[in-house]
Amino acid sequence: MGQQPTLDRMVIQGELQELRKTVEDVRLALAELKERVMKTETDVGIIEAGYHAVCNALEINGLMAAGEPVEAAKKEPTVTVKEETFACLSFEPQKGERLGDYETASAKNNLPDKFNAAFNVLSKSNATISARYRGGGYVHSYWLFHETIYRQKLKKT
Repeated sequence: MGQQPTLDRMVIQGELQELRKTVEDVRLALAELKERVMKTETDVGIIEAGYHAVCNALEINGLMAAGEPVEAAKKEPTVTVKEETFACLSFEPQKGERLGDYETASAKNNLPDKFNAAFNVLSKSNATISARYRGGGYVHSYWLFHETIYRQKLKKT
C-alpha cells in the first residue's frame, strides 16, 4: 500500500518548495544585476572616451600637458619679430559671432617662404587664440588654428 504523507514529510516538502522559490528569485536578481553591470561598463567606456577627447583638445590648445593644467601665457612674448613678417601675407576678412572682425591667411593664398616664416614664428611661440602673439607697436595679434594664421586688430587702450 501507498505511504501516507506524514506531517514531517509535508513540512519538508513545503520548505523545499520555499527554497526552490528563493533560489529562482536569487537567479532573477543576479541576471538583472549582470545586465546593470554590463550597461554600467558600457557607460564608463563612453565616459572614458569623452574624457580622453577633452584632454586631447586641451593639450592641442596648450591648456594641458601630461594630464596637468598649463597656465596660459597672457603676456607678450619676450622676443618678437617685426610685424612685417605677418603684414606681408595676404589675409581674407572674416566675421564671427564671438570674435567679431578678424582675418585669416592660408598657405595656398600666400608665397610659401613668407607663409612658412610667419607660421614657424607662431608655432614656436605656441600662439593660440588664448595666448596670442604680439609685440610692442603691433597693430594686430596673431595665432594659429588648423594650419591657418589668424589675426585681429588690437583694441586701443
